[in-house]
Amino acid sequence: MTSRKAIASVRLLPDDVANKIAAGEVVERPASVVKELVENALDAGATRITVRAVGAGRRLIEVIDNGHGMSEQDAMLSIERHATSKIRKAEDLDNITTLGFRGEALASIAAVSRFEMVTRREKDASATRIQVDGGILREVSQAGAAVGTRVSVNRLYFNTPVRAKFLKGITTELSHCIDVVQRHALANAGVGFQFEHNDKLLLDIPEHATLRERIALIWGLTFVNDMVEVEGEGAGLKMTGLIGTPGLSRSGRSHQFFFMNGRPVVNRALQFGFEDGYHGLLTIGRHPVGVMMLSCHPRFVDVNIHPTKREIRFRDERVVRDAIRDVVRGRMAQLSMREPYAERRAVGEIPGRVSGGAGSDLAKSESVPMALPTHRPSMDRQEFLRVIESEPDSARISEPEIQEPLIAEDRGTPDERVGFSIGGRIGAVEPEAVYRSIDSFEADPIQVFDTYLIVPEEDRLLIIDQHALHERLNYDRLVAELGDNDYESQQLAVPILIDVPPAQSRLLSSNVEMFSRMGIEIEPFGGDTYQITSICPLYDEARVADAIYKILDELGQGNLFDREDFMPDFLRVATQACRASVRAGDRLSLEEKRRLVEGFRRLRPPYTCPHGRPIITELTVTQMEKSFRRRQ
Repeated sequence: MTSRKAIASVRLLPDDVANKIAAGEVVERPASVVKELVENALDAGATRITVRAVGAGRRLIEVIDNGHGMSEQDAMLSIERHATSKIRKAEDLDNITTLGFRGEALASIAAVSRFEMVTRREKDASATRIQVDGGILREVSQAGAAVGTRVSVNRLYFNTPVRAKFLKGITTELSHCIDVVQRHALANAGVGFQFEHNDKLLLDIPEHATLRERIALIWGLTFVNDMVEVEGEGAGLKMTGLIGTPGLSRSGRSHQFFFMNGRPVVNRALQFGFEDGYHGLLTIGRHPVGVMMLSCHPRFVDVNIHPTKREIRFRDERVVRDAIRDVVRGRMAQLSMREPYAERRAVGEIPGRVSGGAGSDLAKSESVPMALPTHRPSMDRQEFLRVIESEPDSARISEPEIQEPLIAEDRGTPDERVGFSIGGRIGAVEPEAVYRSIDSFEADPIQVFDTYLIVPEEDRLLIIDQHALHERLNYDRLVAELGDNDYESQQLAVPILIDVPPAQSRLLSSNVEMFSRMGIEIEPFGGDTYQITSICPLYDEARVADAIYKILDELGQGNLFDREDFMPDFLRVATQACRASVRAGDRLSLEEKRRLVEGFRRLRPPYTCPHGRPIITELTVTQMEKSFRRRQ
């Protein structure tokens, strides 16, 4: 007879345990504490907020504001769970206009730290000071202080050391803290922000700075010079902000910011709609930048779906996506009708200077209007034909020729009907990646879709991704060049100046030696500006700055240098700065195709690019015969 395991009876958790569980949801990292305290200060009507951190917030986080302050009774209640002044009844959840409303942030923070709050209203003669250690109230006293509130969070996670072990390094955690302050600084015109780390001022946003001025202080003057105002309405939303021209793009989405009713938010519909507004204007792998301020009636958006209120949900996501797409697309159309982007000269632009994100291929073109990209491969057949028709040297395709292929009459079950289809409705041809050794090619390669090289052999077709192949060749050359003991960098006649955000300035200064090992010599130039003085001869001057920004983005997220052997990861990102990188959509001459294939012959398996994507696939005669039902 088997014995059953005894099951404990159900019981209520003690308050200290419940608070620590709640802290696990609200206080994910030091940046979470900064977020909650800054939002409380904004809800209190503060016009000046100072954030101080020591050890990236692990040792100390202090937020000081000049808001309304609290009475002693309210201050005592504020550290209790689910105590708030923002809502009174369930119906208020449909009309939330404040950043905070759940009333659990202070209790959760105090449960996992040594917590002190000093607060005073204007009409009070003295301030109230409350001290809490690990969720246990230690002292309530009177103190002298200015009007407003000061919250100090010492030794975060001192009583939950397991949580502390999961934190990233100081550089990464500091980057997250600065990002929180920057987002709220962008969203709240009329509020001044300061951020200090280890007694060093990293960010200072004046109270009366406009949105454009705030972006310039965070990302640099040349960055904001490539941004334009946008304004519009749709789907019950009012939209304003600053968005980048097609010449200002990034390889990631780190410079896309959305604010709903003053709250920094994440929402896929907003992101997709924003990027769709640039459809056809950016090259593959580039993403637009922008700061979008949106407002609508609170009942049309749900801000209560995420523990930290970071994600939101609209009643109709599709309508919202289309609305932001139309506003952005309309603004880009206005810009393209006025003048080609390449001929514009930004006010205050400094020759040879690059800000975070500038440097797109479209910005370098002197003759191509930004609304007419050339040789851009498309995922959609109709869109591909439309772009081809827009090019003057392309053959015109008459309307009857752009028809969907005819499908044979139904003569069996869907599984039995096997054949080709351009539209992708039916078909059994699925090329497979090749990882075994390939000795040689006998025939010249044929380029299709300006993206792939096809090499016919006796019993198969070899299909090569030209971009992935060239990336791999550049990567191998870079490794060999930097590994050569006789390697010498190329001194630049005119150093390249780059502006980096304050959050990344410390990252760059502390990793100058690492960049040097990768063939990029960087020196401080004053403030958050640095100069690139010499580079590896394999690098393209115009692409080096963008590669640096990409590496800093990865480093800020903790995606690089976490392992001892970080150099391959660094090199994979740095490869994008190599000269003459062939892209999807580049039309190649016969000699260029032959050189690529010759480079492929020197490779050894596995045939993958530096990022792990396959370089070559094969389509065998057997696969084709099965598709045409010549064999079972």
